[in-house]
Amino acid sequence: MGYLPIIITLAGFVGLFFLVVNQSLIAKKKAILKIQQAFFESLKKMGFSHLGEVGLFPDSIKMMDTEYHKAKSEITLTGNATFENEIKPLFQSFKITISQYNKLIEKKPYSFVAKVMGYKHLG
Repeated sequence: MGYLPIIITLAGFVGLFFLVVNQSLIAKKKAILKIQQAFFESLKKMGFSHLGEVGLFPDSIKMMDTEYHKAKSEITLTGNATFENEIKPLFQSFKITISQYNKLIEKKPYSFVAKVMGYKHLG
């Protein structure tokens, strides 16, 4: 009977840790999707068209990189301010958020939770 409260407390701590890490990873994924959507909307406003969809697939992330570099190379002098003020900060925040997500998954206690919950590394 003496160990039962310790075991229950420890199980509660582990359960709450799983829930907090899961919510944190879900919030990062939602932030990535929002940034990606805003990025493609800004590209449409500037007259660029894209062929892919918003998602966390490796193809969509690579496509976003190619669209950014294509838009950067095709930009004219008149649209340079719009590109610098709208698209570049979105792309930078996209890269930072993906980096934060990947680093969170690679850290030791979080990597176990990510494996159990099925989270994958975003490229």
